[in-house]
Amino acid sequence: MQPDDLTGRARIREAALELFARQGVAGTSLRSVAAKAHVSPSLVVHHFGSKAGLRDAVDDAVLDSFATALATVDLRGSPEEVSGRLNDAVAGIMGGDPLVRDYLGRTLFEAGASTHRLFDAIIEIVDAGLTDLEGSGLVRRGTDRTWRSYAVLFIILGPVFLGRQIEARLGTDAFDPDVVRARSACNIDLLRHGLFTS
Repeated sequence: MQPDDLTGRARIREAALELFARQGVAGTSLRSVAAKAHVSPSLVVHHFGSKAGLRDAVDDAVLDSFATALATVDLRGSPEEVSGRLNDAVAGIMGGDPLVRDYLGRTLFEAGASTHRLFDAIIEIVDAGLTDLEGSGLVRRGTDRTWRSYAVLFIILGPVFLGRQIEARLGTDAFDPDVVRARSACNIDLLRHGLFTS
């Protein structure tokens, strides 16, 4: 989004996303968000009520980006075609937006009701997506429904939490487009074929 294209409310939310991603929610004041968004602190309170309300709005925007990207994936075609499109959608979110990535990395480490709400909502999005794929015959039945959602989420979020370690070992940006493509291709291969021989 371009700042001059946003409404006051959206501009405040985007400023909060950036500051929360860099400094954490606890380390960010409403006043600093207002300054970043070029609005008055009273306007932040008017739109969001409190920092908790602002954080919920940021969470909702992040969740909406995931849900929207996944909802637009065409589930018709072969497993190879569908998994490739899903891979591109997820890689586009995680690889394409460092603020979303950094925000998730910071906020999911924090304890509290807001963090649990965000995690639960992400799990629900993953579970709904896997259920749709199962209904289309693209995901096999019989795998524990709870843990398959967690397993897929662990694959997606692993590089977010371990990005610095990956970069130190590989000597390159963990979210460089070529790195994301190679990692995503491996993830899809493991998800489609498993790791062990039968």
